Amino acid sequence: MSRADVVTEMNKVAQFVRQDRGLAPGDRAVLVYPPGLDFVCGLLGCMAAGVIAVPVFPPDPINPQKSGEAFRRVALDCGATAVLTSHHYADARQLDVPASVGTAFDEDWRNALPWHVTSRGASGRGTGAPRAVSEATSEWAPSPQTPALLQYTSGSTSDPKGVVITHGNVVHQAEFNRRFIGLGPGHRAVFWVPPYHDFGLISGILSALAGNFDLTMMSPMSFIQRPALWFEVMDRVRATVTVAPNFGFELAMRKTTAEQRAGWDLSPLQVIVSAAEPVREDTTRRFFEAFAASGIRREAFCPCYGLAEHTVGITVSGRSSLRGDRSQLETRQLAVPSEDPDAQVLMGCGQPTDDVDVRIVDPELCVPLGEGQVGEIWADSPSKAAGYWGLSAKSRATFQAALAGVEGGRGYLRTGDLGFQHDGELYVCGRIKDLLILAGRNIYPQDIEDSLRDCHHAIRPGGFAAFAVADGNSETLAVLAEVRTDGSPDLLAGVVAAIRAAVLKDHQLRCGVVVLGPPGSVSKTTSGKVQRSRCRARFLDGTLQAQALLVDRRTDDEPVGAAPTTEQLLSVVCGQAAEVLGIGAASVDIDRSLGDQGLNSIGVTELASRLSQVLGQDVQPVDIFNHPTVGDLVQILSLGEKTRHQRRVRER
Repeated sequence: MSRADVVTEMNKVAQFVRQDRGLAPGDRAVLVYPPGLDFVCGLLGCMAAGVIAVPVFPPDPINPQKSGEAFRRVALDCGATAVLTSHHYADARQLDVPASVGTAFDEDWRNALPWHVTSRGASGRGTGAPRAVSEATSEWAPSPQTPALLQYTSGSTSDPKGVVITHGNVVHQAEFNRRFIGLGPGHRAVFWVPPYHDFGLISGILSALAGNFDLTMMSPMSFIQRPALWFEVMDRVRATVTVAPNFGFELAMRKTTAEQRAGWDLSPLQVIVSAAEPVREDTTRRFFEAFAASGIRREAFCPCYGLAEHTVGITVSGRSSLRGDRSQLETRQLAVPSEDPDAQVLMGCGQPTDDVDVRIVDPELCVPLGEGQVGEIWADSPSKAAGYWGLSAKSRATFQAALAGVEGGRGYLRTGDLGFQHDGELYVCGRIKDLLILAGRNIYPQDIEDSLRDCHHAIRPGGFAAFAVADGNSETLAVLAEVRTDGSPDLLAGVVAAIRAAVLKDHQLRCGVVVLGPPGSVSKTTSGKVQRSRCRARFLDGTLQAQALLVDRRTDDEPVGAAPTTEQLLSVVCGQAAEVLGIGAASVDIDRSLGDQGLNSIGVTELASRLSQVLGQDVQPVDIFNHPTVGDLVQILSLGEKTRHQRRVRER
């Protein structure tokens, strides 16, 4: 459709909802459409008529019990007065949409909420020449503060939160993309991300209508079923812009062949946005290596950071990366670059622009932090949303946060994300609510999940969730992993052992709980983000379907996992000793006394405590005094707790 055709259809829908169906400015209409142009026209028609659009993922018409609950809660939360849909969706529900919902909705709610078909040419919708928007919508005209739509954040269906996006937010975000990504007339974009939420809706559909590019849309399911279609379409339209979350690049590498890649000309691509998920350096490097034959240039890569509460983008066009010391990140110290080749590589997500104020703030004290310090990301700009629908107290706390000691200052959006700035670039570490505190360390669950990606061939790519569960008076690490096949007991035992070994090797952490489940076990949002808190809740309430389960609570009468190998023990002891000494793990001399390397009696006690926590064994300071080198200590630790106790008695 041309932009003129879109405007014509927009006017028809605006006239239909206002004049024919009696909706008034400020009413909420839930949009239930498959991906496509009918959704675009329904959205714009609502915005032109002053009706607040509430886009949702369409409930499965075949199985409404499964997906209808989230739909019902959103509709009730926003106080919807109508549902707009397409004739294709209505046909799928046998043209009796309210009745076909069945047990997913109660009878009173079904009868109270009308459904209207807005598809082009649909019977009952005016087919004549539309009146102008100003005539069709009477005297209504929006201000920048007028709500345009509600973006419901992904999360628990029992606690829906609708982010109020204003007309001013939409305009600013379109201008933001034009100025700082370099979009404009002449660009051609291909999007497959879902059109119902910020990434596809704001950065895609509305950005295109603002003149930032011509847009070709694909269904997300089409991409998932055949990722090669994404590249075939880009090759055909000579796309200059595209977007994907990290998993999209991973899936593209797995599901396309070298021969296919060599046949595509993707050299026109100037902007490849990566957002909506943490940007992984390893994924980025392997993607550009795999698609080099297609003509893709590394300079086109554009990591970005944003969230629905800020309409979408906060920073764009990341161009830097750095190796960060994992131990410093875990303790929220200065995130200074590290020369250690095994250090964690972090991808920058761009620098704040002139009209977006970004601060790194201590989340408890609400005081600004300095360069390189890890804290909560706060932001303020004309793209900051107006708040959560109907939640005034939570809106004030989240969208109008004040820096401590600053009277009458600006109100900031608390993103809930941890990050830091280095040389002006923003680096995102993870979510505060997902942060794991284990053995006195701050552990980012995505780092654990990254370590498991290649640990065993039977685990589904991306099928991980790491979270913490109670273990007596402390907490232990739990990992949920999806296994491709039911497999034999020996295979499942091998997967459990591989997970525990990978965590121990990379993070010097003991994994106390491992759950192996079938595909689909890991709860995810509609945009593919792992819902770790929901996975944890399902584990605790017993609703996870497990093919294998290991629970190692460190008691005498419960099973324990396989003993760590000498190599794993060496990695753990070096890593923990390095943290106590305040040096890099590579600097620890395994054949030299730890005392000669600076370990005093207080450090010995701390190291013994750390090793006890990590290994799940009783490690005493005397073990370190009697075996002062790392090599000697590893040998005694490998003998097991019982033998070590007997040696202690003899050595007395």
